[in-house]
Amino acid sequence: MEMFLPAIMSDLLGRSVSFVVQRYRQQSSVDDSVRQLQLSLLRVSVTVEEAEGRRITNQAMLRQLDLLREAMYRGYYMLDALTYGRSHGADAPPPCRLLSRINSAKRLCYLAGGNDGGVAELGRMVDRLGSMIADMKEFVVFLSGYPRVCHQQPRSAHLLLEKFMFGRQREIEQVVSFLLRPEGSGSGGVGVLPVVGPARIGKSTLVEHVCHDERVRSHFSSILRMNGDDLEVDEKLNDPGDHGLIIKHPGEHNTSRKKSSLVILELAEDEVPDEGRWRRLCSSAFCNGIGSKIIVTSRSEAAERLGTEHALRLKCLNQEAYWHYFKTLAFGSTNPEEHPKLVSIAMDICAEEKGSFIGANIACSLLKANLDARFWLSILQNMREYTEKHRHLFGKHPHDLLQKNRHVYLWRLAQTSKVFVSYGCYQACPDQKDVPRITLQEVLSGRPAPRGRFEALAWRSQIPPCYSYLMSCSVQTPVPHVHVLARKNRSRVA
Repeated sequence: MEMFLPAIMSDLLGRSVSFVVQRYRQQSSVDDSVRQLQLSLLRVSVTVEEAEGRRITNQAMLRQLDLLREAMYRGYYMLDALTYGRSHGADAPPPCRLLSRINSAKRLCYLAGGNDGGVAELGRMVDRLGSMIADMKEFVVFLSGYPRVCHQQPRSAHLLLEKFMFGRQREIEQVVSFLLRPEGSGSGGVGVLPVVGPARIGKSTLVEHVCHDERVRSHFSSILRMNGDDLEVDEKLNDPGDHGLIIKHPGEHNTSRKKSSLVILELAEDEVPDEGRWRRLCSSAFCNGIGSKIIVTSRSEAAERLGTEHALRLKCLNQEAYWHYFKTLAFGSTNPEEHPKLVSIAMDICAEEKGSFIGANIACSLLKANLDARFWLSILQNMREYTEKHRHLFGKHPHDLLQKNRHVYLWRLAQTSKVFVSYGCYQACPDQKDVPRITLQEVLSGRPAPRGRFEALAWRSQIPPCYSYLMSCSVQTPVPHVHVLARKNRSRVA
């Protein structure tokens, strides 16, 4: 035994030293990869910012810009996850700074147990960005051949997002390219482009941005906006100006000699015009001009059969791009690096929103008003309880219910014996005068609400067509099983 004991101790010591050396090398390798990721993201973001400031019309370059932007969002999402991690509760310690020694060990453990392949995934991200940077030389050279977009840039990034459409640059140029094409195809020479997507995904906003483009407004002699009901009235088709359908009249810009018109047909719900109504529109006087075009916006995939072009499908932003949008709105002009714990909480709140633009603006308006970690955690806990409650009661996420205007139980920061119910989200026209004064943010934060059924302003968009989104709400006595479930969820979260 005395002979074997020194050998065993020597072997254990050797293994321990080898483990420590290997772990130190791994930590150094991870730190080097993170630093390289930071530098690569900086170079890519500079190129993307420069490209977004120019009016690119080449579809191949727009596709390459999309790939650069997508890689940038993925890289920043990974960097934030490594830097700040995710929140775990009210008593969780604040995350350490990125380059600290202690955080290096934590980051290594996070990568080793991560769902995305750990250290290998980090290495692949660095390699991918490096490959893109190497291929950007021609892209940067071609950029200088495109004119700059002339608009006043706000000083803060969150103000820029509130004034311009986020994440749809390629789609906007795709629609503009279709409209400026010399000749249409299909029946009567009228080109038709369907724009299809779920409710409140940004179809009308996309088309409105296109209609405000100087190239489009100078190309068409008139631009008209119609809905499905307008197709039933012959007087509106023959003389749309008397019925307020023309949104751009001849003479506003130097128009071409050809009297071509652009018709925006907005279809509600799953509405699709029958063959008779559609033929009446295509044969109307303002669609007979050479080069006239029609854009159809609809939630139904059946609208694709109306098109002479492949339908443009709008989808929700991916997780990484949505996080960039959410983080910018939540912190506003505040530097997120100064509030690392808030960033980790914000990542969890962002995951609960499930890509909703309206949900992001509602949540971020509450977060930005109070940069306190306990306040942000209370919002996260209420949102988790809110989501779990609806999954138990209805088997669906509450955002899925709101998409179909089904009622949902609202979460509130103030503990009360009453239950607030929303019966759906509705879109109000920009010129509607009777917009409610009470906001949904005030209801959620605990402000006393009116009795009975009332409407609250959920969000007023700052970009054309500047719609207001209203929530129809009411106060009810809590249903027993809802109250019990809420208490269970509160105790589980606590």
